[in-house]
Amino acid sequence: MKRTFPEALQSFQEQFENILSKVVEFRQELHQHPELSWQEVETTRRIRRFLESFGITRFHQPTETGGWVDFVFKEGAPFVLLRGDIDALPIQDAKDVPYKSQNPGVCHACGHDVHTAVAAGVAAAVQTGGIRLPLNLRVLFQPAEEPIPAGAPKMIESGVLKDVAFALGMHVDPRIPLGTISLTPGWVNMQSIQLDLLFEGPGGHSSRPSETADLIWLASRLIQDSYGIIYREFDWMKFPIMLTFTEIEAKEGYNIIPKKLRLTGTLRLTSTQAKNRFYMRFRNLLQELESENHIMIRFIKKEGAPPVHNNPRLIRALREIIQRETPDQFHVIDNYRSPGGDDFGFYAQQVPSALVRLGIQTRDDQPGLHTQYFDAPPEVIEVGLRFFLTVLPFLQQEVLQ
Repeated sequence: MKRTFPEALQSFQEQFENILSKVVEFRQELHQHPELSWQEVETTRRIRRFLESFGITRFHQPTETGGWVDFVFKEGAPFVLLRGDIDALPIQDAKDVPYKSQNPGVCHACGHDVHTAVAAGVAAAVQTGGIRLPLNLRVLFQPAEEPIPAGAPKMIESGVLKDVAFALGMHVDPRIPLGTISLTPGWVNMQSIQLDLLFEGPGGHSSRPSETADLIWLASRLIQDSYGIIYREFDWMKFPIMLTFTEIEAKEGYNIIPKKLRLTGTLRLTSTQAKNRFYMRFRNLLQELESENHIMIRFIKKEGAPPVHNNPRLIRALREIIQRETPDQFHVIDNYRSPGGDDFGFYAQQVPSALVRLGIQTRDDQPGLHTQYFDAPPEVIEVGLRFFLTVLPFLQQEVLQ
């Protein structure tokens, strides 16, 4: 399909092709040189060099990595925030492509290189294309989306949401066909919570389990009873929630009932109400196991980013702009949600926000996110650039009223 801009931006078409080719090259450069969370020093330098090549020199960098640029079109007007995350993952890149990662054990396996490139491309287009927006624009290159604690709170603490009316973000997705964009209202990402439990008991001989507390058996009881809470006490249509135990460790010998056992898992949900309700029932299970079996269970939880909730009015405004200005340019869906987490949820807690998903699926066996063969086709960069450059000139503060 031949893609075009709205009539008001037609004069920008030829210039866009030049910017697009540079953005695609920039994305490949980023993919070759990935850096882990909070270590994106060279990545930040590369971003700044790319922006400077388009005459963008005022880069606000409150932390060692990441930062943002502002475009002021009207003094006193609020900002639209566009977020691109910049960190990579500790995964060995196994792809056979010219832009394969040159950093052993580190790979852009979650598409943050694409997000960074699209955000930088939007900045370049606004700077050089004569595009004027009704609101001011802040383009954020955010470090450390992946870990706990994540980078979004640090950016917020540094003032990135000052005078921001609403925030836009993006994520590539291998489960959505290339060329398709998801604009889904309501929750679109779950909160991820790491559960860590340490069981301690007297231990004993494996031939006499009746004389001690068998921690492996008790841990298996906890797993089964916890799954029962999730799948029998929660209505998933009202309270989307998932629980997966992923690791159990008790190393003392084949004929020894262990004195210590470690159990870890992940809880995923979309509301504080569901979280508090689960914690109450889960702690009751722990107390019952402790009192009935004379053991101690230490429970530690590490809460990740809050769930991402897309503002329905903002999502509706984005859809209406696309349908009005570029009908038939994009295939838009409105019912795609992910159980994965994203620290964009911190922004969505404070300002009306929209996390847009960009499809990258080109075949049925497309490698998934966080895998060693993950890649994104270059065409998604054009889709992302055209989408944001289409909606930003028509996005008014009144859409939230």
